[in-house]
Amino acid sequence: MIWTIQQVVAEIEVSEGEVTRWIEQSWVLPVEEDGELRFDDVDRARIQLIVELRRDLEVNDEAIPVVLRLLDQVYGLRRTLDELRHGIMGLSEAARAELEAKLTQIHKKP
Repeated sequence: MIWTIQQVVAEIEVSEGEVTRWIEQSWVLPVEEDGELRFDDVDRARIQLIVELRRDLEVNDEAIPVVLRLLDQVYGLRRTLDELRHGIMGLSEAARAELEAKLTQIHKKP
C-alpha cells in the first residue's frame, strides 16, 4: 500500500514535522511523486519503529541511526540466509548431504 504523509501522521499519531525531520536525516526514504511524498509499507513500518524506539524505549536521537543501521543489517542477513536456504534446497540430495557434512566438520573445530 502507498501512504501519503497525512495518512502516516494520522495512522501512527506522529507529527508531520517529526516525519519531515526523519526524512531530512535519511532515517526514512519515501519517494517523491508529483511533488508529494509517497510512503510504502516499509517506510510506514520504519516510522512506527522510530516512534516506538523514541517513545516506548526512550532511545535518544543520537542512537536512532545506530539502531536503524543495525536492524537494517539484521534484516539484510535474514534475506541472505533465506536466499541461501532456497539455494540449498535446490541442490541434489547428495550435494546437500555433502554440504551438511562439511558444515558439521567446521562446527566441531575448536
